[in-house]
Amino acid sequence: MKRLFPIFLLLYICILGNALAIYSWSGNLNVGDQIYVNNLKIYIDKNIANNRTAAIVYQGAEALAIIYEGEEKTIEGLEISVSEFNDYVILTISSDEPFTISFNAIKDYSAEISKLKEENAKLKQENEQLKKHVESLENENKQLKRRISDLEKQLKEAKAQDVSKLQARINNLTKENRELKAQIANQTNLINQLKAKAQFLEQQNNEYRTLITKLLEEQAQKSEQSYIEKAKKERLIGSIIIKTLIFAGLIVGLAGFLLYRGKKSWEYPL
Repeated sequence: MKRLFPIFLLLYICILGNALAIYSWSGNLNVGDQIYVNNLKIYIDKNIANNRTAAIVYQGAEALAIIYEGEEKTIEGLEISVSEFNDYVILTISSDEPFTISFNAIKDYSAEISKLKEENAKLKQENEQLKKHVESLENENKQLKRRISDLEKQLKEAKAQDVSKLQARINNLTKENRELKAQIANQTNLINQLKAKAQFLEQQNNEYRTLITKLLEEQAQKSEQSYIEKAKKERLIGSIIIKTLIFAGLIVGLAGFLLYRGKKSWEYPL
């Protein structure tokens, strides 16, 4: 958004020799600003080619004149001059007749007023239609209220007729509820008993497992000891047999030797 600097409005009246009044206005503007003087629009622009600031004067969509800085032109009875100071554009306007200065375009509101009048007429017509619709809704509302009142009466009568049936149903449900509570209590006791029995059986199973483990360990130890003793016995028996065989062999050998000696001495006597 372009920043619009304060406009210093200087309107002065110079009394000349023939008492002629001159109206003048000066303002500090920036490039891109625009003002409206009577029916003219003045737009501040800068020529990129030569970097010169200029004021472009429009009447409607038509550009009437371009006034560069340092120049002065008279348009529609207005003397317009452009100068530059400290990056500001100094725009000066003078005229023999009073003129209006505005920073917003003066709109022609006649078309808008006519349009608003038409819209107002339409709104009045719609308002009348809405009033009729509201009256219709109010009548319908009254009918609905009467209908609701009739239904409430019928409901009260129906409630009075069904009270005894409803009470009997409540009594039956109460009885069934008590029976269900008793069944639930019995089932709860049974479940607690089963839980206790399960815990007892689990404890017994643990004891049986421990006993079986001990028996297996003892059986394993006995089997190992029996195997060791049997092995010792077998080794002892084997040793005895070997010794017996060796001893028998020695006896047989000795007997054979003696027989051999006896035979030799008999065959060859000395």
